[in-house]
Amino acid sequence: MSWPVHPLSEICDISMGQAPVGSSYNRNDDGYALIAGAGDFGDFTPTPKKFSSAPTKISIVNDLILCIRATIGELNWSDKEYCLGRGVAGLRPDKALLNRDYLWYYIKANKSQLSEKGTGSTFKQVSKAIIGEWEIPLPPLPEQKRIAAILDKADGIRRKRQQAIDLADEFLLATFLDMFGDPFNNIMGFPKMRLDSFGSVFTGNTPSRSEKKYYGDYIDWIKSNNIHESSLYVSRAKEFLSAEGAAIGRTVPSGSILVTCIAGSRDSIGNIALTDRPVAFNQQINALVPNDTDKTLFIYQQLNLHKELVRERAIGVTTGQVNKTTFSSIELLDPPEEMVVDFTRRISQLNMLFPQFKDSTRGINECFNSLQHKAFAGEL
Repeated sequence: MSWPVHPLSEICDISMGQAPVGSSYNRNDDGYALIAGAGDFGDFTPTPKKFSSAPTKISIVNDLILCIRATIGELNWSDKEYCLGRGVAGLRPDKALLNRDYLWYYIKANKSQLSEKGTGSTFKQVSKAIIGEWEIPLPPLPEQKRIAAILDKADGIRRKRQQAIDLADEFLLATFLDMFGDPFNNIMGFPKMRLDSFGSVFTGNTPSRSEKKYYGDYIDWIKSNNIHESSLYVSRAKEFLSAEGAAIGRTVPSGSILVTCIAGSRDSIGNIALTDRPVAFNQQINALVPNDTDKTLFIYQQLNLHKELVRERAIGVTTGQVNKTTFSSIELLDPPEEMVVDFTRRISQLNMLFPQFKDSTRGINECFNSLQHKAFAGEL
C-alpha cells in the first residue's frame, strides 16, 4: 500500500531550541528545567541537570523533544514545560493530521535518514529547514493510531525483556556487596593484588584501513560503543575483521573482560563487559584474560562496582586515557579462594542464562525492527 508523503513542516510545528543567557543557568530549581541535548534525555522523559530563569524556547506537555546535534534523532517526551536549549527542537504535531505516537515511532525507526543530513566538522547538526523538509508517509489518522498501538505493544514486550536482564545484573552486584562489601572501602580488610596478577592484559589495535583484506566477516571487531553499562556482555559488532585482520589484531577468547580505557568523555572510561565469544577489539579498550575462569565474574563485578579504580588513573581533563601499564597496576581485592568459588557458585546458574537472555533480546529486537519496516511500508 502506498501512502502520500508530506514534509514534516506541513503537519507539525517545529520549534528550534535556543540557549538561554548564561547568567540564568542554575541548579536550584529556579525557572524551567533546561534540556540542552541528548545528555539530558531519559528513557522516555528528560532527566535535566540545570535550570534557566530566563528561558527562550519552551515545550509543552506531549511535545516530542528531538535531539538535533551529535546524536541526531534521539527522542524524549515532554511531560511538562521545559526550556529547550540549542541542541534540541520541539515537535508539536497537527492533531487533525498527525498522531503523536505515530510520529514518535516513525522517527525512532528512521532517525538515520535525518542523521545522514547532518552537517558540521566537530558536531553534526540539522537545521530547521532540513527537519521541515523530511518527508513522512501519512496514512489516514485512524490507521496511524492503529500502527502506533501495534508498535507500542511490541515495544512493551521488548522493554520487559531488557528489564529482566537489568534485574539479573542488579542481583549479581547485590550478591557481591553482600559477600565482599564495597571494594573501595574494603571494610573486611581483604589483601589486594595487581590486576595483571589475575591474568594477562592486552591493549587492542586497529589493522591498517588501507588494507581492505584485513576487514571482512570472520570475527567481531569490538569498539567502546559495544560496551554498555546496562549489559553484562559486549554487543554485536557492526564491523568485522577477516581472518588476516584477526591475525595481526588483538583477539581474546570467550570469558575475557573488556574495559574502555580511551574515550572522549571521562564518564565513559571504566565501562566494562564480558565476552561470550572470541572477539577482536580496538585501541580504546584494554582486556584481561583471567588465569582462573572461576574468578572471572568476581573480577568483573569488582571493576563494574568501582569504575573509579580506572577513571582516577585517566590522563586528560575532558577526555581520558588509561594505558596498559597503568591499567595493569590497578589493585583488586584478593579474598580467600573459597569465598570466590562460593560467589561464582551462587551466581553461575544465572550467568548461564545470560546468553539465552541476550539471544532472546536480539531476536525480539530483530522482530520489532521488521515490524516497524512493515508498518511504515503499509504492510501491516
